[in-house]
Amino acid sequence: MPPRLTLTDAERELLPELLERFAALQHEFPRQASASDQAAWIRERYAINVTLTDNLITLLLFEHGVHRSLDQVRQDLAILREDT
Repeated sequence: MPPRLTLTDAERELLPELLERFAALQHEFPRQASASDQAAWIRERYAINVTLTDNLITLLLFEHGVHRSLDQVRQDLAILREDT
């Protein structure tokens, strides 16, 4: 089941482009990486000319088969911010 999210109009507008990129990137996804490293990978690979929101990162992780809640993804991203 997809995560329960409420997307903004801007997020909904970006989603088709991001899902197109998924087809090209799905085989590169680091399945064995830590949760925060997976979130970082999504942010780096998909955020071309856009800033990914936590909602979009959560949805893209779901597309890659990672089932995390929005709260979990936010915690993962907070770990990344602490490490930098």
